[in-house]
Amino acid sequence: MIDSTNNPTTPTTEDQSRKIFTRRVGGFLRGTLLFLAIAIQLGIAIFLVYMMQHAAIWLYFAIQLIAVIDIFLLTEKRKNASYTMAWVLLILLLPVSGHLLYILWGRRIRHKEMSRTLARTSGYLVRDPAVEADLIEQHHERKRLVNYLARRGFPVYQRTTCDYYVLGDDQFPVMLKEIAAAKRFILISTFIVGKGTLWTQMKELLAQKVAEGVEVRFMYDDWGSLFTAPDRLDKDLKSIGVKVLRWGPILSSLSQVYANYRNHQKICIIDGEIAYTGGANVADEYININSPFGHWKDTGIRLEGDAVWSLTVTFLQMWEGETEREENFDKYRPQRTFPKSPGFYQPFSDGPMDSTTNPADVMYRSIINNAQEYVYIMTPYLIIDNSMVDALRTAALGGTDVRIFTPHIWDKWYVHIVTQSNYETLLSAGVKIYEYTPGYMHAKTILSDDDHCITGTINMDYRSFYLHYENAVWICGAPVLKDIKADFAETMAMCHEIKLEQWQNRPLLTKIIQKVFRIFAIFL
Repeated sequence: MIDSTNNPTTPTTEDQSRKIFTRRVGGFLRGTLLFLAIAIQLGIAIFLVYMMQHAAIWLYFAIQLIAVIDIFLLTEKRKNASYTMAWVLLILLLPVSGHLLYILWGRRIRHKEMSRTLARTSGYLVRDPAVEADLIEQHHERKRLVNYLARRGFPVYQRTTCDYYVLGDDQFPVMLKEIAAAKRFILISTFIVGKGTLWTQMKELLAQKVAEGVEVRFMYDDWGSLFTAPDRLDKDLKSIGVKVLRWGPILSSLSQVYANYRNHQKICIIDGEIAYTGGANVADEYININSPFGHWKDTGIRLEGDAVWSLTVTFLQMWEGETEREENFDKYRPQRTFPKSPGFYQPFSDGPMDSTTNPADVMYRSIINNAQEYVYIMTPYLIIDNSMVDALRTAALGGTDVRIFTPHIWDKWYVHIVTQSNYETLLSAGVKIYEYTPGYMHAKTILSDDDHCITGTINMDYRSFYLHYENAVWICGAPVLKDIKADFAETMAMCHEIKLEQWQNRPLLTKIIQKVFRIFAIFL
């Protein structure tokens, strides 16, 4: 059992900081190599410009022409106006360096391997017209939402039950117990894996299950775990028989450093029958052991039933798309049937492959736009474009009770500045904003009108909506919604409400800094 009695509300002590420093040495070295590689590329470009000074005028016009072409391509392909205009402004102001930065980090990626995987495996997710009809009959006002996700390739399921966890402290003990009971296979995907109590217990369990003949796969994001992963992580896991995949190695393609495009998904599949997802990664802060930002508030769900299949497919698609080796998806189907239960579950995934519309962004906007009584949102970041701000303002001005819960203690100060830069505009329209005072709010849930919600890995920021691979579950008419609403009520009691009058009286320098940082919101 996880020892989560240590529940600090203050930053780590000197000893804890020393441990964190030691843990991050390996990540720092890899990060240094990455940035050196980028610096070398930029240096070569500058050197070439210097060597061609005799043709400076022609070179300048050539760069400007390429910049104009890029701007046309941006305005042609990008759906998000704020994202487009930020890159256009940067390229116009800094034709050389701005264009180079766009080449490295601004282009819409085309992962050929992932495209092939999605095309090959889309047939594994099959719509059930009877379930869709049942949902529409019971919740007719949600017809557009279920149809939208279904037409994007994400079926809705009914024979599923769901448990909700208000903290990682509650989720992981249950998850580890069920991992210990696995009979066939265990699939785990996480953005961050960190050395500590949780990882030690999980690794011991995984070694035990491999010894029992259970297949174990562990996938983690290289960038997300750059400064936290234990030394020799891959070798240690392979030595005990775990199939391990470091997703998106940051040094694998120096010509295209996809630091923006990461696998932010969190999925744990047990025997194809049970699935966990939510905001929590595999690290001690998520169970409130050695949390550097006070009490860590995260949430998660446990699914059991038909809906687990969609999360299994998502995991295998991400694995196959990265390794370029075809997987036998049928091998991971559940081996039992599940009884009919109340409620509907529609898992979906999102990522930079979506060149026209992003399901996460569309679903959040749809819930906000269609809310009648209320819409409650938990998010660690509130880095949103003008159209999302307008959606929240319009809902509040129309009489909908709009409440947003954000952290009071932040993990990245510059990101928190941008989050707070949206407060005044939202507050002036009647949106209520609450900051979680015990520590850091990392939960990612949107709930509306007692009958539907989305919970998973999606933050309300540009990265989740447009850049990262994410996953979540749209839940409609299920008993678990009462538990989720109760968590919002209990969390509100631990929050400080931001009042418009007080917020308007913040120091002038703070207002200026927030406005400046908001200009660069898309790059954070």
